[in-house]
Amino acid sequence: MSDKKENFENFNDIYNSHQSLVLTTRFGITSAKLIHSVEKNLYVVMGIIVSITVLSILNISGILDYLYAEEVDYQVDVLLSIILVLVLAPLISLVIKSKKVLDKWNDMFEKNTITTSMKIIMADRNKEEALKAVVLSIGKIIEPFKEYKESTKSNLTEFLDVSLDKNTTIDVAMIAGKLPPKSSLKKVLDEFGMILIKIIDGTVDKKTVENLVKSLGTYVSNTQHNIGLVILIGEEISDEAHLFVNQINNNKKVKIDQLILMTKPSLNSHEQFPANII
Repeated sequence: MSDKKENFENFNDIYNSHQSLVLTTRFGITSAKLIHSVEKNLYVVMGIIVSITVLSILNISGILDYLYAEEVDYQVDVLLSIILVLVLAPLISLVIKSKKVLDKWNDMFEKNTITTSMKIIMADRNKEEALKAVVLSIGKIIEPFKEYKESTKSNLTEFLDVSLDKNTTIDVAMIAGKLPPKSSLKKVLDEFGMILIKIIDGTVDKKTVENLVKSLGTYVSNTQHNIGLVILIGEEISDEAHLFVNQINNNKKVKIDQLILMTKPSLNSHEQFPANII
């Protein structure tokens, strides 16, 4: 128990450090924000063009005669409207395709950021280290988690060995419904969804992933809770498991926003990064 206490006591030191996020995390978060900015700008440009097109068509039809000046060539106005319509049609298609690409890029940055950060932060493959690592790897929950810890004086064990139902126990689980109603952490998790981590001794194979996904699917169907992130951590990951997870992440019918597989050998497997690298 003393080891668990030491693992959690250094949270504040990490939070208060300007190096609380590794460079990969900072790059990933910045990239995600940039992607969302590009997406929003595409909609702004399209909105402007749509507005101009509509005004031109209404002007030509006579509905907005007060906008029409005698010195403006009517034919030029018609030609401008046609050009705008021709430009708008492919632009709509481009925005739709761009949104799909940007969403995939955003998912990729978020996934790689979380995985890389957790690998560096975790000193060993255990529940306490996994909780610490996932908190420090997701920017939006760092401050709310710090506030929760300080206000409740919690030892954070309520996030460990959580039973979702009689058949499913999760090593690390952050669930909004289990937090105080006015907690800022609860508000973030309500938006983000549950964060669940399962630690496997040995290799994570396809069957392991299938069983967990099936159990979580039943849980979501019964509770209607949203799962934002599921992480399976093992010493090795089989190729079949990777392929299956790719199918899950691309299948919108599965009610898990992001499913990540992560390798993390035990300390006695091979040399690890020191815990204080960040």
